Amino acid sequence: MIDIDELPEKLKSLDSGSAVALKVDVEAYFDVITTLTDDFTKDKEMQVIYTTSTISSSTIIQVLDAFEIDKSKVQFVDAVSYMTMGVEEHPDGVTYVESPTMLENISLKIEYLLKKYPTEENTVVIDSIDSLAIHNHNRILSEFLHILISNLRSHECYTFIMSVSEQDSEEIDNMLAMVCDDFIEIGSSE
Repeated sequence: MIDIDELPEKLKSLDSGSAVALKVDVEAYFDVITTLTDDFTKDKEMQVIYTTSTISSSTIIQVLDAFEIDKSKVQFVDAVSYMTMGVEEHPDGVTYVESPTMLENISLKIEYLLKKYPTEENTVVIDSIDSLAIHNHNRILSEFLHILISNLRSHECYTFIMSVSEQDSEEIDNMLAMVCDDFIEIGSSE
């Protein structure tokens, strides 16, 4: 397990096209989000596509605002808001998927955003595999991950798949080990 303070340096060593499973301690969760959307992308011409099925994009946007992180390079694929509270507003940078069960739509939205916002490098964050596992059978989820990561590798995207360590599942860990190049466990610095 590494400390959250060590994560930015660890991420710098990744090759383009890497897929990384991030098993995150709940106390380090928001620190990991800010690292992926700010520290990792800071000196790069990089777009972040943040796919959320755990908490709403509006909540993550509030976190980014609180840390004064530039959101202009972050696009969201929100698979939880439509299902839980409906969507009345359509803020810039947010694309909605009706439900976390619609894995193909999630893939299509990511592909669309990669084409709409072409940059030298791209980062795709899946937050979180645990939430997707609640809504989908493991076999279907495994197939989704294989296809998605293969596609993202062809675009040379950095891919980060988050899971929460408190929701530990051996089956999910094995699934991630099959498709990811690295598996990093992250604890809080406190």
